[in-house]
Amino acid sequence: MSGSTCVYSNECTQTTTAITTSKTTTKSTTTGITTKTTTPAGTTVPTAASFILAGDSTVTNDKGWGGAFCSRVSSVACTNFAHSGTTTVTFKSLGDWSKLIIAVKAAPKPCYVLIQFGHNDQKVLSQSEFQTNLQNMGNEIKGISGAVPVFVTSLSRRGFSGGKVSDSLETLMVYTRNAANVIGAKYIELLQTSIGYLNGIGETAAHKMDYESGDSTHLNSCGAGVFARMVGDLLVRKPVVAQSSIKIDSTTTGRIDAKQAIC
Repeated sequence: MSGSTCVYSNECTQTTTAITTSKTTTKSTTTGITTKTTTPAGTTVPTAASFILAGDSTVTNDKGWGGAFCSRVSSVACTNFAHSGTTTVTFKSLGDWSKLIIAVKAAPKPCYVLIQFGHNDQKVLSQSEFQTNLQNMGNEIKGISGAVPVFVTSLSRRGFSGGKVSDSLETLMVYTRNAANVIGAKYIELLQTSIGYLNGIGETAAHKMDYESGDSTHLNSCGAGVFARMVGDLLVRKPVVAQSSIKIDSTTTGRIDAKQAIC
């Protein structure tokens, strides 16, 4: 087994590899809601061989949850191509998508490609353009043997009104779900899960995860750890990947589920 390195720029790669086994998940508990997930008889939930991330600044290593997520996967390759300020259009026009596709083709399989956009798209794109762009991204990933697109609804901002999170991203969440359903891809519900957690811990505790004072969009290192844990748990509970794909941290998972402040 090789060592791992994580460079905190626009790309973070964990080079550790290991042989893992699949487990079947039959029950999941999302934040504040207990649900059962059904895995057809005779099937297993696969163990990821690699993860690749695409997104805006809320997924980057320095201001988002991406780098922290890569440190929480179970000895598999994890590369983060998230780029601050990008949309589903500029992520392609700036060359990030073409680099990602090269990496996906070379990655150990199955390779799960997590795609989270919306924060910047809502400022410049129509909703139909946003959905179409996501569908095109997902279909391109599906066209690569052994690659699996997974859409992630946007991480909530931490603006509050009347003691509750002001949800400005719900429409983008709906179109992200739609994109997944149209092309037959998986998605995980980070927006509503993060809103539920933030409402539970309250405004003061929520702002302790701010990247800096007054920045209620981006994350400091503690906040990145919280939401990286949330993403990992959502992937297992959907289920998208087997628990063996994600390191277990029952203490943090339990505190998130109980809506207890961590930072």
